[in-house]
Amino acid sequence: MSALLGDLVGGPLATRTSEGIAHVLRKAILAGILNPGQQLRERRLAEELQVSRTPIREALFTLHGEGLVDLAPRRCARVRAVTQSDIAQIYALRKLLEAHSARAAAENGDRAKINGIAGALAAQRRLGTGGSAQDQAEADFAFHDAIAAAAGSQLLLTVERQVLAVTITHRSRYKYPAAQIKRVWRLHAAILEAIEASDGDRAEALMAAHIAESTEIAFKNFGNTPPLDSARENEIETLFGNS
Repeated sequence: MSALLGDLVGGPLATRTSEGIAHVLRKAILAGILNPGQQLRERRLAEELQVSRTPIREALFTLHGEGLVDLAPRRCARVRAVTQSDIAQIYALRKLLEAHSARAAAENGDRAKINGIAGALAAQRRLGTGGSAQDQAEADFAFHDAIAAAAGSQLLLTVERQVLAVTITHRSRYKYPAAQIKRVWRLHAAILEAIEASDGDRAEALMAAHIAESTEIAFKNFGNTPPLDSARENEIETLFGNS
C-alpha cells in the first residue's frame, strides 16, 4: 500500500491527537498530495498514522467544518473540490469579515497583537519571491490570521479561520509572479500602517479593496474571468497611494 501522506508523516507524531491529524491532512490537501475527490478512508489513514480510528474521525469532522472535506453517512470522506460558486461566496465573506477585523484591530490597539501582524509581514518579505505556491499561501494566511487575532474576538477569529481555510486551498495551487508578490507586500504594509495608526476607517477600506483585488485574481486563476483591468487597478492604486 503506497503512503497517502508522503513525507508529511514522521517522528513521534504529535499527530496522534485529532488536532495533529487534522493539521497533517490539511497540509496534505493544501500541498496537492490529497486531490479533490480523493477518498479518505479511516482505516487506511489509521494504519498509516498508527492511531485508532477515533482521532481520524474527529479530524475529518474538523476538516469538514473548514470546508476541506465532504462527509456523507455510511460513505468514506472525500477531499472537497472548490467550485466557482464557492470562490464567489467565500471571497464575499472574506471581504466582510476581514474588513471588519482590520477596523477592529485598529480600534482595539493591542500592541502585542499588532506586533504579531508586523512579524507576519516581515516573515512574508523574508520568504521573498522564490517561495512555492504553498509557501506564498501560508505566508499570506499568517498575515490575515494575525489581523483577525488582533481584532480581539475569539469567535471572529474562529469564523475567519474557517473561511480562510477554503481560500488557502485554492490559493496554494497557483504561484504569484514576483511583481504581484511585491504588490501584495505593499498593500499589506499599507493595511498594517493604518492599524498601527488606529485609523479604523482606512484599515477597513484598505482591507476591503485588497480582498476585492484578491477575488479577481482568484477568479482569473480559476479560469473564469479576465485579469484585473487597468481601471480597477488604478482605483486600488489611488486608495493605497504610495504606501
